[in-house]
This record gives sequence, structure tokens and C-alpha cells, in this order.
Amino acid sequence: MNPNVIYLTVVILFMVALLVIGMLISRGVKNQKDWMVAGKSLGMLPMAGTYFATIVSAASIVSYMGYYYLKGWPGVWNCAGTFLTSFLACLWFAKRLRKAGCDTLPEYIASRYGKQLAMPASVLILVCTIALLAAQVTGGIVVLQSFVDWNNVTCCIVLLVVFLAFTAMGGMKAVAWTDTICSFVIIIGVWVMAVEFLGEIGGFTAMNEQVAAINPGFVQAFSVEIPPLTALSWVVTWGICNFGAPQFIARFFSAESPEIASRSQGLTGIGLLLFYIPLSIIGIGGMLLVPGIENQDQVFTTLVTTKLSPIMGAVLFAAVVAAIISTADSLLLLAASTFSNDIYAKLKPNVSDTQLLKVSRIATVVIGIGGVSLTFFLNEAIQFIQARAVTLMGAAMAILTMVGVVWKGANRTGAAASMIAGFATACIWYALGQPGGVMAALPAVIVALVVLVVVSKVTAPPPAEVVEKFFPEEVKGK
Repeated sequence: MNPNVIYLTVVILFMVALLVIGMLISRGVKNQKDWMVAGKSLGMLPMAGTYFATIVSAASIVSYMGYYYLKGWPGVWNCAGTFLTSFLACLWFAKRLRKAGCDTLPEYIASRYGKQLAMPASVLILVCTIALLAAQVTGGIVVLQSFVDWNNVTCCIVLLVVFLAFTAMGGMKAVAWTDTICSFVIIIGVWVMAVEFLGEIGGFTAMNEQVAAINPGFVQAFSVEIPPLTALSWVVTWGICNFGAPQFIARFFSAESPEIASRSQGLTGIGLLLFYIPLSIIGIGGMLLVPGIENQDQVFTTLVTTKLSPIMGAVLFAAVVAAIISTADSLLLLAASTFSNDIYAKLKPNVSDTQLLKVSRIATVVIGIGGVSLTFFLNEAIQFIQARAVTLMGAAMAILTMVGVVWKGANRTGAAASMIAGFATACIWYALGQPGGVMAALPAVIVALVVLVVVSKVTAPPPAEVVEKFFPEEVKGK
């Protein structure tokens, strides 16, 4: 049988199975809160699964693999921040954010710092989320065109229909459970490929010896292209800026309890470890098995179609489609929720819950079309499209999110100044071409933190009711 037929058949069967599961789960969606945050009912497994699958996007499989192929072991610094996010969330932030009782990141910002900051935050989230969605569509096109002879427009239409179907039918609860299934498929898929590669190369040690013979810098912690400051800025891009990316923060708000929100991050960290180890092996081993690939985003499909059997390749394609679907439906859900809950509902405060749910579903379609349309104007590697969008949101909101639940002195004036300063720093840094190879996240986060602290210190403290809501233990202890 033609390998392309096997690839397509397995991917279609997998998507149909996920769609049926999502439809069954969607029967329990009765109102806007059910659709947006699963009625705050997610337990440990779906919490960990949906967070993992949202982190592991088209960038993670398609683009990161190519990055490791081109950069060697120093390239692995680009995923270190994802572990930092889960570590920090598990120890301090997830539990505290869930206790805030909010449904969205703009709602949290409004509650902690004032309503005036919620609208600009919502608009920024909406714009950046559409860019993130475009990155998923780009990844989907790369995968589909490796085994079907479709042009970009046809691929975009197919992907849009799939994304909308998975998101609109059941909201967060359906997304969380289908994400969890995708998580297992993703981890199994990359391990299948990594074991296959190591077997052909002769083992882990042999792989590193052969890679060192090509370029000794490929087996070092840092390299000429990725010096320590660049590595640190990668860590900050995902480790800190993810706290300003609402597709991740929304998971904490959906947890059954603050304790579940916290503990699930420990489980997520294990899942990420089980994913990035084999992914690194595949990318680095791939430079030995199929040398000469120059396009970062073509490495994955080239390795799958040339080095794996059709059945194993089909499993991998199903895994990457799982990653793309899980991230895309999360982004669509986030964007629609942001528009309906944080923009539309604020402009029309008397709207009914039924109308709001309808608006959310319509917004899902419109935003999906916007993300697909943007794909035709983007030329960067998927990884860098995603990094820019997360950096811009993180520069404006990550420090506010984190500091807001650990320091009671942070106030509205400081938050407004921090948002502006962080976002402006990121934009300026990008305009300068990211000097020294340092990602924009590093200077932007430092500036945002310093401005928040300094301005909050020299202006009036936050209102007593805000302190009492977010720091009740300290208030009671006085």
C-alpha cells in the first residue's frame, strides 16, 4: 500500500475518534462557564493533560526538532523554560491563581489591579492569539503536504474546519479530555521514533561521538550561536513569559481546586520530560541519518518519510496532528472567551448567559478564519512566530500575573507602567534585531519587574479590599 495512503488513513481515523469523544463530552455544556472553564471541574489528569498538550504545539514537534537538528545539544535550551514554568507553578503560582476565583487572565488583572487595565490586556491577547493560531496552521500545512498533494488554500480550509469542530462543540471540558488523549499519543509517537533512531545509530553514546565529529560545539552546553545569554533568554521566553500567555493560565482557573491546580503541574513536568528527551534525540540523531536538510520546519517530515516504516510514520504524523489540534483548539477557546467575556460582555454588561455562549461560538469561527488568513503573510520558522507572540504577551502581563499573587504592594499605577514598559522594551528589542542573539523576553521581563516595583513603591498602596481578597492570610494575621 502507498505510504501516503497509510499516513492519511491513520490521521483521519484518529481525528474522527477524537471528534466523537469530544461530542460525547460536550453534552454536559449548559452555560458559558461550562464552555469557558469547564465549570471549574477539571481533575488532576485532564488538568495535566490539557496543559501539556497546549505547551506541546506545532512549534514543539515540527520546529523544535529542526532546531535541534541544526544546533545540536545547545539548542535544547529553548525548551528549558517550559520546565521552569511547571516548577514555579507547582511550588507557588498555580494554587494562588486558582484561589483568585477568576475565569480569564484579563479578569484576574481587573480584579487585582483595576478594570482600566483589562481592556488593553484583552486586545493584546486577542491579537497575539491569532498569531499563535497562524503558527499552528503553518505547522499543519507542513505536515499535510508531506503526504497529500494539496495546495496551501485547501490545507487551510481543512485545518480550519477541524479546529472549529473540536473547539465549538464542547469548550474547555471537551478540549481538556481530547488534549489528554493527544498527550499520550504524542509521547508514544516521539519515543517510537527516538528508539528507532538510536537503534540505527548504535546507541546514545555512539550518537554523541558521531555528532562531535561533525562539530564539537554540537555536544557542548553552549555554542558560538547559543552562548549563555542567549540560552538564558530562551529560558525566560518560555519560563516567565508563559505566565503572561493566557492559554496556559486559563488551565489553572479551570482546576477543580487550588490543590489540583498545583499538583497537576508536577505531573505536567514529568510529561514534558518524557517528551523533550526523545524529541532531542530525534533531532540530533537525524543530522547523522539524513544530513543536509536546511529548512528547520522540514526536518520532521523529511525524517519521518525517509527513515520510518509507514505504520510508525503514521503514528508520528498522528502525534503531530494531535499536538496541532490540541494547541489550536485551546487557542480558539481562549480567543473566543477573551472576546466574549472580557470585551463583548464589558461593552454590553446586561447580555444573558445564553447570548454570551452564542457570541463565543460565533467568535470562534471568525477568529479561526483570521488565524488562517494570517498564515499567508508569515515567513518565519514556526518556533519564532510562537516565541514572538508569547514574548509580547509575557512582556506586558507575566510579571503582573506572578507578582500579583506574591507581593501585596503591587498597585494599579505600577501595573500600568509595567505593562507599557515591558511591551515597549520587547518591541524596541525586536526592532533592533535582538542584539547579541538575546531574545527580547529577557530585557523586557527585567524592565517590567523593575518598573512595577519602583512605581508601586512611590505611589499609593493598593486598596484594602484588593489586599484582603488576594492576601487574606496576611490580613487575618494582623
